[in-house]
Amino acid sequence: MLDFLFRRGNPTNDWRRSPDLILTATLDEPSLNGVALGSRFEHLSSLGRNDGSQLGSLCYFDLGVRVDPGKDGTFQGFAIVLADEDDEFQPYRGTLSWKRNPLDLHHMTRNDLPSVFGDWYWIDTDDNESIAFYEFPGYEMQIELALSGAIKAIILTNDPLMADPEQRDAYNVDKPWPPHYGS
Repeated sequence: MLDFLFRRGNPTNDWRRSPDLILTATLDEPSLNGVALGSRFEHLSSLGRNDGSQLGSLCYFDLGVRVDPGKDGTFQGFAIVLADEDDEFQPYRGTLSWKRNPLDLHHMTRNDLPSVFGDWYWIDTDDNESIAFYEFPGYEMQIELALSGAIKAIILTNDPLMADPEQRDAYNVDKPWPPHYGS
């Protein structure tokens, strides 16, 4: 009964996880298991029923993944969790790639980011973590870092936080928007 009440309207209620599920995430053409950002959300059905939710994201704690459904029924974003200080998520164990090259983010640190992804648009540091914001045409990549520099999570979204002037003010961003994407 409680399950019915708390999961009412959850799009994953009838989804069944593929028994041979192998996770793959592409960061430069943002997709999870071949499902690109902006695709119909139900194309992620091979992930199965989600375990819980956080701030509108559907969580797959055992996979180390959060997915974001858009209000229009599209796949708006996802997070790959490598280290969870709250011990809710298992570390992501799938493959990651950037420009057709495999990445091992478990062994990368903040110092490695520019050589892989280029210069970030903005980086914010507080008492608990740093977040490096990368802006690309059509999407934003946020890399959450522990104070040690280790990567905790990567978030990809087609609803960029930095596109919001109030968020840029809150993060004290002093760079122009939109960013120059280069050629």
